[in-house]
Amino acid sequence: MAVNKVLESEDKVDITPMIDVVFLLLIYFMFLPLQQEADIGIKLPSDAPPAENLKLPSEHIVEVFPNGLILLNGAPMDSVNDRDMAKLTNTLTRLRMSSDRAGIDTVVKIQADPDSPHQRSIDVLNACAKSDITKVSFASYGS
Repeated sequence: MAVNKVLESEDKVDITPMIDVVFLLLIYFMFLPLQQEADIGIKLPSDAPPAENLKLPSEHIVEVFPNGLILLNGAPMDSVNDRDMAKLTNTLTRLRMSSDRAGIDTVVKIQADPDSPHQRSIDVLNACAKSDITKVSFASYGS
């Protein structure tokens, strides 16, 4: 008889932990719809026409070196002692006229070395004024 009691106790499976898990899952899924998701502000695309082609400005870089050398888009311009800068003025005028025919703006970015004479930057600004270029900006050297 003792052998039968041992066999009967081995056949029984304790389902208490499984019932606990089922109740926990039941409670979880009952309260899940009550939670609100955070609004992350995503706007889905609508039927919008494609963007038009933007006309980018014609940008030219003038570099001013410590020895007074002026480079326009990498090409050397007038001599280091020339304050009138006729070559730079003529080249900027031709570039502006070409950009005007294409219907785009001409932008000149001056990159002056910190050790360059300030007068050379003023000479470049005067050449831009003579060429009727009004959109001129300074950029940090080497950028």
